[in-house]
Amino acid sequence: MILDKPQIKSILPHREPFLFVDGVLEFSRNKILAVFNMSEDLPFFKGHFPGNPIMPGVLVTESLAQACGLYLALDARSENAKIPEFSDGDIFYLASANIKYITVAAAGETLELTASMTRAFNGLFHFSVAAAAGRKRIAEGSLVLASPKNVAR
Repeated sequence: MILDKPQIKSILPHREPFLFVDGVLEFSRNKILAVFNMSEDLPFFKGHFPGNPIMPGVLVTESLAQACGLYLALDARSENAKIPEFSDGDIFYLASANIKYITVAAAGETLELTASMTRAFNGLFHFSVAAAAGRKRIAEGSLVLASPKNVAR
């Protein structure tokens, strides 16, 4: 494992119950592979849905966005950084496009999060993303992350 949860917490500002990445298994100049263990005791499973606990699609998308943020931070910390300004993980999820939910992510599964940066322009970063649990595809599409200079506060 490249990053474990304490190392992820040193990069991302998210904390439980809104931290949806438990580890990073692979990182290269082209992609990141991260995981989120969907234990049955996670708070959102209590109400979504009792007797049939599934992860809300919006949280699957958020977990993919967090993996993209980790990609940018790891790239910034690498020797040949394409985008050196994000070593501290200060980046914002701006938009999703064409996110398709193929099947549900159920309690007890491990969500595998894959992201590849397809282009970057003026502080905007476009990613192709996919979530899976084993051989089961959960979701796929595109996300855009933005540097703080592109987000009004």
